[in-house]
Amino acid sequence: MFEKKPKAYFVYLLFRFSFSLLFSMATVLSTVYHLEVVRLNAFQLVLVGTVLETACFIFEVPTGVVADLYSRRRSVLIGMFLYGIGFLMEGALPWFATVLLAQVVWGCGDTFITGALEAWIASEEDGKPMDKIFMRGGQLGQMGSVLGVVSGTLLGNLNLQLPIIFSGVLCLVFGLVLVYIMPETKFSPALEEKQGTLQDIVSLFKLNLRFVKGAPVLLILLIITFCGGLASEGFDRLSTAHFLGDTVMPAFGPLNSVTWFGVISLMGSLIGIMVSELLITHMKKKGTVSRNGVVMFASAGYILCLILFAISRNFWFMLAVFLLAGLMRTVKEPVLAAWMNDHVEEKMRATVFSTSGQLDSFGQIIGGPIVGLAAQQVSVPWGLFCTAFFLLPALVLIPAAKKAGTK
Repeated sequence: MFEKKPKAYFVYLLFRFSFSLLFSMATVLSTVYHLEVVRLNAFQLVLVGTVLETACFIFEVPTGVVADLYSRRRSVLIGMFLYGIGFLMEGALPWFATVLLAQVVWGCGDTFITGALEAWIASEEDGKPMDKIFMRGGQLGQMGSVLGVVSGTLLGNLNLQLPIIFSGVLCLVFGLVLVYIMPETKFSPALEEKQGTLQDIVSLFKLNLRFVKGAPVLLILLIITFCGGLASEGFDRLSTAHFLGDTVMPAFGPLNSVTWFGVISLMGSLIGIMVSELLITHMKKKGTVSRNGVVMFASAGYILCLILFAISRNFWFMLAVFLLAGLMRTVKEPVLAAWMNDHVEEKMRATVFSTSGQLDSFGQIIGGPIVGLAAQQVSVPWGLFCTAFFLLPALVLIPAAKKAGTK
């Protein structure tokens, strides 16, 4: 079909745009779908996220090792097809048990993509500034999210199952497109001599563990990622319930509760695009020396916004701090990924990035049930308030990472 594959950078940007569009379309109203169609309570709502993160935790490192051993491109393709199957299951069968199973399927798909995508583009574009590439990818992802939010909201107003099902179908179609256009020209297996899949996975995992232990800055950055996982699950799963149960969402013409969540996601994406452009300009001037400052500012801002969001009852104030909290995460994640990339050997990139994803999932597995029980037994705002404190250790670890990186 294609005589010559497009350049890796173009495919990376296309992937970030398209995947974000499809993911946003499926998830923009998923919490509303879980509350109003599947009829989940607060604890079940958080449990859905915990099952998802447990699947990510279990499969993250094995899939990352496979990407470093066999093919990062192949790993990304498998992930796209699993996403499609998982979304179709979740949207077509609105039962609690099926929703839980769907989290396992598309959660596994996420582990095939996480780590492999970053390692693939870092290898294909070796020598180029990864800060700019990751942030530009983040920008395209935000643009895709805007379209995904709009299309998901429009479809959701017709039927809350439609955007999830439609996204699943398009994930499968996009996976087929990637089969033809995604190049892989600079991959070399992490182990030259293979002794069997299971033994190779164990060998590379041990090698990765020794490497991380010998790189203090990388170890600290991975712990920061774990803290971020602890602090994200409650915010992701309970913020919608906080809006629906603890404030009055104003009605302006067609702006019902379903449409409001689409508008909120749209606003968050547009703000993220603009701030990302400013951040790219800032990083060009300051270089890598400003990374720790950006991560520190974003982490502290996220904690403050979480606390303010939890205690507020005024819709407009809640909306402002909710958008700021999301922005802080948008700013932090690509910079933290680029910081980590500079301390990883090429052959182990996918494994190390997958380890980062696994620690993020492990943090969400631990933090999710704690926050869910607090919300169930006390209140949703109390659960959100507790979430903010999980990220506090990062404020001490970020300066430590800077110090370790200069040795």
